[in-house]
Amino acid sequence: MTDMIEETTTAPLADGPIPGRRDRLERQRHAIAVCAAIAAVGATLLGWTPSSAAALTIVIAAVAIGLPHGALDIVIGPRMTKRSLFFGCYLAVAALTTLVWLVAPLLALVTFFAASWFHFARGDAPYHHRLRGAGGPFGMSTAGCALGLPLALHSGVVAPVLSDLLVGNGALGSQQVAAIGWIIAYPSIIAGIVAAIAAVQLHRYSAVAEITAVAALAVVVHPLVSFALYFALWHSPRHLIELDIDGTSWVLALGASATTLIAGAVVWRLIEPSAATSIRVIFIGLAALTVPHVLVTELLRAHRSNDGRTT
Repeated sequence: MTDMIEETTTAPLADGPIPGRRDRLERQRHAIAVCAAIAAVGATLLGWTPSSAAALTIVIAAVAIGLPHGALDIVIGPRMTKRSLFFGCYLAVAALTTLVWLVAPLLALVTFFAASWFHFARGDAPYHHRLRGAGGPFGMSTAGCALGLPLALHSGVVAPVLSDLLVGNGALGSQQVAAIGWIIAYPSIIAGIVAAIAAVQLHRYSAVAEITAVAALAVVVHPLVSFALYFALWHSPRHLIELDIDGTSWVLALGASATTLIAGAVVWRLIEPSAATSIRVIFIGLAALTVPHVLVTELLRAHRSNDGRTT
């Protein structure tokens, strides 16, 4: 078990080369993600508009695909502290996050967007380390476009969903949602222009294709669908590629993911929630898991940095 955990923690989580097999996996992931983005954008321009049920199905599928990357926390966390302490703190943070959503949902929502932007940007940046200092702006741009542009440009669609998340504590209008979106989108667009210029100068055209694909998804496609595709095809697989986990870790992660899905399916069958309730449960549940996941990822980065590993 010790050997497995030690192997799991040898892969870089910040700017640095991504050698060998991980480099090949990233190229494959990039090709699939860009093709999926082109297909989604093309279908939308040709008139496809997902129904509420279809959008919700895509979101649930994205969550299912993304669960293993978060489930790996059960492998990463215990190597940095005692197992009982880790799980106790992890559950406490998740419970506290849920409580904040119930007591101060607007604060929780804004904080969640900020934390997600930071976390996604940190996940994207290492894959553009060859841009000579522009990797950070690139990660900030792709993550910010994926989060901010749907809010800014599709506020009429997003506002009712976000209002449902406030759990009876008022509502967000389209203008308020758009304002939050532009706060994220404006600096992201500027960072993207800087990063794209650097990429063109260095003939890194795959980087230009990535930022174009993410931005096009966010601008054209239904906001729930565009974010689901970013989460499932960019953020989650990149996290898995970074960790370069072994078979035992995969079993643990998939087992935890399957348990979560089964529990969710049972609850779903018992209460048969409406679409609004379903989105609320999924979103707040993701937030409750995201906050401790972000903390674990950052603690691992700090741990590696202290060990003198490449960061």
